[in-house]
Amino acid sequence: MNTPSTVCRFLLCNLIVSASLGVTSLASATERHFTYTYESGVLSPGHVELEPWTTVRVGREDFYSRIDNRLEFELGLTQRLQTSLYFNTSATAADVTNADGIKARQRSFELSGISSEWKFKLSDPMADALGSALYLEGTYGNSEAELEGKLILDKRIKSLLFAANLVGELEWEFAEPGETHREATFEVDLGAAYFITPSVTLGLELRPTAIVEEGEVESIAIYGGPTLSTAFQGWWAAVSVLPQLYSPKNGEGGTFDLEHNERVQARILLGVQL
Repeated sequence: MNTPSTVCRFLLCNLIVSASLGVTSLASATERHFTYTYESGVLSPGHVELEPWTTVRVGREDFYSRIDNRLEFELGLTQRLQTSLYFNTSATAADVTNADGIKARQRSFELSGISSEWKFKLSDPMADALGSALYLEGTYGNSEAELEGKLILDKRIKSLLFAANLVGELEWEFAEPGETHREATFEVDLGAAYFITPSVTLGLELRPTAIVEEGEVESIAIYGGPTLSTAFQGWWAAVSVLPQLYSPKNGEGGTFDLEHNERVQARILLGVQL
């Protein structure tokens, strides 16, 4: 999976097959319709869900391919509050130029950390004028720590679903003993989907992102692309493929920023009620 076209074929084929089988199935009460943009719903008290994630990132100035996997255990605590525990791994292959100017391909695999998520629902997207929720996630690993917060907004109008997230993230990278590198990421995640059937949606996601280091904007990239979801009795799946559409801060007057960001990011999610 080292080309954008391969990523698209792999992820879309997986979910298109599932969607074709699930047209007449019953939708789950906790399904997600986007893979980057969160919705305000939470699990009912005592309900447990297992969610494997796979995120693929490909294409930088030189060869670059990264696959992030997350295994999430999600638990409903109250009618408004849920919590989750994630186990995260990452596999990367990239061309790196050494001090002698020789380029070589390096591969790595690591347990990139454990994450704890808390989500509090404020209002419902169907019963209220607007659905809303607050989200907080902390991650700690051998080489870095992260703290991420989201304001989640969504609304269901007949066969249309809209969602928006305001996201801020702080990351601390432990580069050397006694030396810590800090950066902040800000993004706005936007999603719109149409219910083709009660259990199948087709939509779009848009993700402007910005990276800030030492008080300076290091990178800006805008991602956008299609998203497809399907829901069955007891489980659901969603996939999106988001190419980089434009970067206003690419450094060379081009269209994309391939120094700090990938040409394509794609994600597939699966949720299984336990």
